[in-house]
Amino acid sequence: MTAVLERLLRPGGRRRSPSDFFAHADRLRREGRYPEAATLVASGLALDPNSVTGHLLAAYLHVAQRTIEPAKREFRWVLGRDASHPRALLGLARIALEEGDLVGCRECLGSALRAYPDFPEASAVLDALAAPPTTATPTTAPPRLERLRLPGAARALVLVDAQGRALVELPAAEDGGPRLPRIAGLASAALKRAGFGALRRAIIDDREQTHFLRADGVHTLALAMPRTTPIPQGLLEVNRLWGAAQHELAVARDEAPVPPPGSIRRVS
Repeated sequence: MTAVLERLLRPGGRRRSPSDFFAHADRLRREGRYPEAATLVASGLALDPNSVTGHLLAAYLHVAQRTIEPAKREFRWVLGRDASHPRALLGLARIALEEGDLVGCRECLGSALRAYPDFPEASAVLDALAAPPTTATPTTAPPRLERLRLPGAARALVLVDAQGRALVELPAAEDGGPRLPRIAGLASAALKRAGFGALRRAIIDDREQTHFLRADGVHTLALAMPRTTPIPQGLLEVNRLWGAAQHELAVARDEAPVPPPGSIRRVS
């Protein structure tokens, strides 16, 4: 009984309310201490099983720990109590996007923005989805950088130019290439909405891996590493590869064939 009372009482003798548990759990979640946060959320929900805040926090923790089906159930539980809850709709939209369900993603985002037009995160994702692909016809073939190598622990390495053309795809296009424009587009749109300018660096968690991005407005490099990779190691690898890629691009420019005399027309 004493142990139970100690768990229920704060210092000073005040009984802990569900909101106390949820507030503490949210702090731990933001610090990345997910198991501890989940324990507090469960304690809060035991006291208030119908708490929207508690179920939303539970959903966030499932997403952070990549248990996607329970996350969906928690988001849907919230929407069952509040059909226009913006955070629940955004959570389902992000999961749908990750699973390739663009129709479902747009539906959730549309519902959120109809209820809350001033919702920057939803607008950023919708902007990225709506961005038309580049239609410019390239005048020259992109250089192929053959000397870049995939780090031992990495899952994929992709380097694309501003036209979306792949200069490097390791180990194969389906492992990274098709995902990169969407990943970089979402990150760029979110930064633009927040007023931070163009994408330069980003770390983006995926279901089973973490994407480390570097960009300069002309080229974007993405390195996919296991989610267990320490952040400093991932940053070190992507920075090393970025430097190597810039060197290879400079070499490719130097080795580019010079047009024969008379092939360049001067326009006055």
